[in-house]
Amino acid sequence: MKTEAILDHENAGRILEEGWNLFQQKGYRGVSVDELCRSCGITKPTLYYYFQDKENLFVQVLQYRLEGFHKTVEQPGTLAERLEWFATSIFENFRSEYNTLLRDREHIKRPENLERIRDAFHCEMFGPLIALMQSGIDGGELAGDNAEMLALIFLGVVNNLIGKAAEMGVENSALARQATGYFLNGVRKS
Repeated sequence: MKTEAILDHENAGRILEEGWNLFQQKGYRGVSVDELCRSCGITKPTLYYYFQDKENLFVQVLQYRLEGFHKTVEQPGTLAERLEWFATSIFENFRSEYNTLLRDREHIKRPENLERIRDAFHCEMFGPLIALMQSGIDGGELAGDNAEMLALIFLGVVNNLIGKAAEMGVENSALARQATGYFLNGVRKS
């Protein structure tokens, strides 16, 4: 079943949400189907009805949770606003570094599933962010000539701040504003 079709079912939505929480906490290998079923209050046949196996579930969880990230970057606004919105969205949706989820790709065996994960990350996060950086370069707001490098630097900053807002005593949006400010203005004292 496609992710859109299964969202019409309460069990499927619960599985996707709980899968997202568990995969972030424990990684792909650390989550068992039994644990996920217990956590959702369902049986294995119910899980397999919606998701043919754990690998397919992992892929659909990532696709489901990444869906819509591109909208934060593509909406009208200044470069700074769009970067802040993007960072805030990551802070609000991820509990652990997204690199952990990317590393879990090594456990995916079927090439078509690896491609689906690559497409989800590229279409929803990396591609739109690279396009935004290129727009900033073209408009003279950003230095350099490598939009992909700038996107990776920004993502590196954001990735390292996931889950830190509460520790710092700030809201996710305030942390996103501060991280974006450092990215755009640097940290050198004027």
